[in-house]
Formats: sequence, structure tokens, C-alpha cells
Amino acid sequence: MKLKKDYLFLVFLAILLIFVFQMTVGAEEKPVLIVGAIYVGSVNDAGYNQAQKEGLEEMKKNIPGIQLLEAENVPEGAEAERVIENMIQQGATLIFPTSFGHMEPALNVAKRHPEVTFMHAGGWMQTDNFGNYYANLPPSFYPMGVAAGKMTKTNKLGFVIGLPIGWTIANVNAFHLGARSVNPDVTTTVVVTGGWLDRAKETAAANALIDQGCDVLTMHVDSPIAIVQTAEERGVYSIGFQSLAVQKFAPKGWITGLGFTWGGVMTEIAQQVIDGTWKSQMLRKGIAEGYMAVAPFGEAVPEDVRKIVSEAVASLAEGFNVFTGPIKDQEGNIRLSQGETISDQDMGNFDWYVEGIIGKPGF
Repeated sequence: MKLKKDYLFLVFLAILLIFVFQMTVGAEEKPVLIVGAIYVGSVNDAGYNQAQKEGLEEMKKNIPGIQLLEAENVPEGAEAERVIENMIQQGATLIFPTSFGHMEPALNVAKRHPEVTFMHAGGWMQTDNFGNYYANLPPSFYPMGVAAGKMTKTNKLGFVIGLPIGWTIANVNAFHLGARSVNPDVTTTVVVTGGWLDRAKETAAANALIDQGCDVLTMHVDSPIAIVQTAEERGVYSIGFQSLAVQKFAPKGWITGLGFTWGGVMTEIAQQVIDGTWKSQMLRKGIAEGYMAVAPFGEAVPEDVRKIVSEAVASLAEGFNVFTGPIKDQEGNIRLSQGETISDQDMGNFDWYVEGIIGKPGF
């Protein structure tokens, strides 16, 4: 009888230990937060999508226990809604729709799921559970223009853009104003491709600009690879945008560039969701706050140019407003009088180019 009791006790103890072990393992494996992210392109584009991906990976590193659900090449429409819904069904309670065109599809899903937090990249719509983040981008293009204005030999710069929305026009204007601040004779020619990612059109645009004599190219498209590579192959300079990773495609003609650095802000957002302190917000900050970084200079850039570009970057942190009058438009009309400025919030309303830019502020 004693042996039977001892046997039953051991069986009970074994079952108890298995139960405790399973509970412990389950507790350890349960993520502290499930985050969903959708990308409009490839996360290996050395551009916009890669910068978003790198930010989310840094977020995971900073907050152990986060589970990340991801989907690449998600179109900006009904498919985006379906993918986001699927992520929510898998337990995601924080969603990063990372493309501008994902805004309305994501907002549709957000209305159906008030318990889920959404932080959209680059938009303006807000609800109780839907906010957005982006860099205060246009001022950051000013020092890029300074670099271009100092490095050009033809006094002709080229700027390839995907879509001529207000913020993109502001980027071109800030770039050109920076270039003219150190080289009053410079012109900037703009080519619109009609989409954020079309490498064939981007290559054609870069070649067209080079054929017109432009010897420094920059861009606002999702992936800068095609333009940077074309510039390198044709022996002209390039200034990158979106990701710091693109520098490797231009070992000779690289000047510098801008790259998004989202890890810090994504970490803050995720921690707020975990803590229950998140509130809908529109985040717009610049280089000084870590939302962007200036890429290392290329070997071709002399020390005096590096110094003046670095000084221009520092001036932004000190409060310099790149859009300070007097500023004329392409037709010579005064758009900003002496001392007049444009606020950060109004930079997205640009529908005109400043004097010295060649191209229409539209299609």
C-alpha cells in the first residue's frame, strides 16, 4: 500500500512540475507587445522601406519581448486593409502603416478596431487611436543644397521627385535655397516620375538631367538606388535620401545624404502603448532630435566643404528657418518679404518653386 501511495505521489508531483514548467515557458514566450508593419516595397531597397525596417529592428532590440509581424510590397488600397486585419487577428495591438498611401486604408481599419493603436508614416489624419510620425524634412535638405552648390562645376543641379506634393516641393525649394546660399549662379532642374518607385523612369530621369549638364543629382523617391547608380556610372556626383545604406552604390561620386533614423521614435511609441500612456499625436522632428541623420561625406568632398555643410546642419538646431524672406518664385514675384517666414506646419502647402528652379510644381 505504501509503495502505491508513493507511486501516486510521484505521479502527482511529476504532473505538477510539468504544469508549472508549461506555465513558466508560456509566460516567458508571451510577447510584451505584438507590432504589425506593412511596407509598400522591399525592405532591402536602400531607401524608404529599409529605413523603416531598420527602425523597427532597433525598437525590438530596445524592448525585448516585442513580436514583429511584417508584410512587404503591400499595395496602397484594399490589400493593405486585408493585411492589417490579418495582423490584428494574430494579436497585433500596434500597427505601423509605413507608406503615405497606406493612410486611408489603415484609417478604415482603425475605425473598426478602436482597441488597436496606429502610427502612420507621413500623413496628417488623426483619430483617438490613429496618429502619425515623420521627420521635419524640408529644412534638412538645405545643407544638402549647400553641399551641392559647393561641389558642382557646371552650376546645374538635378532633382528627381516621385510626386509633386507640397512637402516634396518644399524639399526641392529648401535644397535650392541652400545651394544658392553658397553659389548664386546655380540652377536646379526638377523631373517628376509620377510615382514613388519606378526604377526605369528614375534611371531615364537621371540620364536626362545629366544630358542637360547637371553634375549633382539628388532625389525624393522611395529607393534612391537607380539614380545614385546612374550618376556613378556617368561620372557625376550624387546626394542620397531615405536611407544611409545607399552610399555603398556610389563609391566615387558620393557627396553626402539624408537617412531616416526611426529606432528612437518607434521605441518611444511602443513603450507608450505597453505602458498605456499613448495618445494620438503628430510627431515632426528633425536631425537634432534624431529623426534623421546626415550620411558620412564621400572621399571626393574637400575639408572646406565638409566644414560649411556641417555648419549649415548645426544652424538648423539653433533655430535657423530656411524659408526666411526675401524669397521670389520662378516668375520673380516676391512670395516672402524681408524677414517673413514659413512655419514648419505650413511647409506642406507649397505649390510654387523658388527663383532659379527649372520645372513646373506639378505634373
